[in-house]
Amino acid sequence: MAREHVEFLQSQQLPWVPCPWPHPGAGSEIKLLSLDPDTGACSYLARLPSGWRSALGALTVNEEFFVLDGSLDWGERRLGPDCYARIPAGAARPELRCSQGAVLLGFLDATPCETEAVPGQTARVIDTFETPWSHEGMDPAYGDLGMRWKILHHDEATKDTSMLVLTPSQLAPPGLRGPQERHDCVEEAFLISGDFLSPLGPMYTGAYFWRPPQVLHGPYGSRHGNVCFIRTLGDVLENNWSTHELTLDRTAPARPLIPSATYPGLQPSRLDSRY
Repeated sequence: MAREHVEFLQSQQLPWVPCPWPHPGAGSEIKLLSLDPDTGACSYLARLPSGWRSALGALTVNEEFFVLDGSLDWGERRLGPDCYARIPAGAARPELRCSQGAVLLGFLDATPCETEAVPGQTARVIDTFETPWSHEGMDPAYGDLGMRWKILHHDEATKDTSMLVLTPSQLAPPGLRGPQERHDCVEEAFLISGDFLSPLGPMYTGAYFWRPPQVLHGPYGSRHGNVCFIRTLGDVLENNWSTHELTLDRTAPARPLIPSATYPGLQPSRLDSRY
């Protein structure tokens, strides 16, 4: 059973619960954004308390994380806000420590278990501040409007890709009307900052979606701009455009697609007013 389509939820509405896995482990709390009930693959937020540490040497799963707030010590290296790490299954890792607390956006491709390190498997750590924004390879329909990305990970075999995507403020299709799009790959996203306008209503900082392949979506825009963490899984990311167009309503109410069995009691809700 694959993960269900959710588009979108505001992670602020999800509860913090004790972490059920050996990693991040005891003392940490998570918000489960989505889960494959068969494999244990999941996307989550993790809240690490002051004094947290993990001495696990290697895991049986591929892991990715992005530091949203606070900092994490990776051996002798300090990973501050906006640092990214990808640790392949079997890769040896140093002791991880968190002296002042941190919040991570994390991804696991199965339920994690401790294992022996595999020679040749190495982790990759990136301070994304040191990576330039680019529109190379981006669909001109977006790149020409000023959107940019930072490719953090790309697997040539599976085509899985992880990236940061930047959207400028007051972006919208011409005349607030445009086609929809679909992809051959899974697409999931977490809105790190800013807002998105969509036919399903506005998304704000903390919004998350998991979209299976071939689901029509869009058009999109943004009032204040945004930075988003996006992963595409299982195939190349290509935009296949519809022949019909939809109007983008900047005042549309939130009417997200939230499967009630997976997220019991979660209701579409606008965040508290900024004023």
